[in-house]
Amino acid sequence: MKNIIIFLLFGVFGFSQDIKGESFTLNTIDGISTFTFEDKNSNGNWISGTLVKSYLKLSFNQKDFDKFQSNLKKVSKKSEYTIETETYALDKYSWDDSDMIYVRVGDKIGEFTKKETKLILKL
Repeated sequence: MKNIIIFLLFGVFGFSQDIKGESFTLNTIDGISTFTFEDKNSNGNWISGTLVKSYLKLSFNQKDFDKFQSNLKKVSKKSEYTIETETYALDKYSWDDSDMIYVRVGDKIGEFTKKETKLILKL
């Protein structure tokens, strides 16, 4: 009986997970994972004396998130590499000593540190 109640609770509330990085958050609800990055390609805009930052959102179902992790792993193992998909691109540059991996969607850019990359690959 207890198992049925626990199952029903998860069925009603779904699964939720949050991870916060230096310049992104990853939120997973009911199998949809959404990255929200602060756009590193923008200084933001001043509107009525308030700085409004630009953000990049990237959402995946479980299958696409698994593919994103696979692509992230490939890029992380190289000193310089780019993978482009229809939705996003992952870049790593040999001239960048920080070992950052950059995520591009259109003209917006997000980034992962080496530590954040390892964390995401463990999910």
